[in-house]
Amino acid sequence: MSALIGGGIAVASGWTVERGRWRREEHRHERDRRTALYADYLAAVLSAREQIWHASRWRELPRDERIAMARDALRDSQVYPIQHRVSLVGPPEIEELSNQVASRLTAYRDAVIEAANESEEANESDVAIRPVWDALTEARQALRTRMRADLDALR
Repeated sequence: MSALIGGGIAVASGWTVERGRWRREEHRHERDRRTALYADYLAAVLSAREQIWHASRWRELPRDERIAMARDALRDSQVYPIQHRVSLVGPPEIEELSNQVASRLTAYRDAVIEAANESEEANESDVAIRPVWDALTEARQALRTRMRADLDALR
């Protein structure tokens, strides 16, 4: 009888250890998956932002080409498809912040296009675009902070 009880305890103990190992492995796998997805989204946002910034600065290009460059930035960088993946995988706070970043990136793009249509003077367009740039930067920082907290919670 004691052998049977000892065997039951050994099996239960082994199962508990394996279950803990399995959970840790699942958390690690989920963390790796989210890390890659979050990094892809932040890289897409950065790529689009840089393309828009170059469109606002590259005065040697004709105005129509600069406008097209800014207009196509979000599509070229795949911001929206990756954002939708983030909204499926991440918690609601990250979905909300990623939507905010995309919205502010779009506002930045629109401000650059509007400035290109209105003025060829760099100083005038800088004054109009700066608040939109700052709002985008603030939203990106908030998203990055929340993403880090989400990844830390998966440890």
